Amino acid sequence: MRGILVGALLVGALFAMTPGSAETLHFRAKLAPSEAQSSPQGPVGVAELTLDTESKVLSWKVSYSGLSGPLTGAHFKAPPEPGSSMGATMDLAPPLTNPVISSTRLNDIQIGDLRAGLWSVNLLTAKNPHGEISGDLQRAP
Repeated sequence: MRGILVGALLVGALFAMTPGSAETLHFRAKLAPSEAQSSPQGPVGVAELTLDTESKVLSWKVSYSGLSGPLTGAHFKAPPEPGSSMGATMDLAPPLTNPVISSTRLNDIQIGDLRAGLWSVNLLTAKNPHGEISGDLQRAP
């Protein structure tokens, strides 16, 4: 009887240590100029992101080519936070070299918006200070 009780406690402890809802999610965006700026040999890029839902750490790699000049800024755009009328932005961490690789910890609201497909990526240059190329992030396999 005592052996059954010890065995049951060990099995219960194993289930308690197993993360039930932790996931690794992948997101991707193809970056391109707006239709007004589009040209056949125009700039392009791709953003690849990974989110560890247990640690809430978002990691990214953003590659690009054909820009009119060096990056002057790069950020993620998200919906406005409650009580704000402007969309939130989160800068991609420097250095702004090609590719831009970094990571940060997200809060639960940011994770929900990212999972809902509400985030985009925007790359800025001196010639296009409001964005030379951008793209919406979508779940990827």
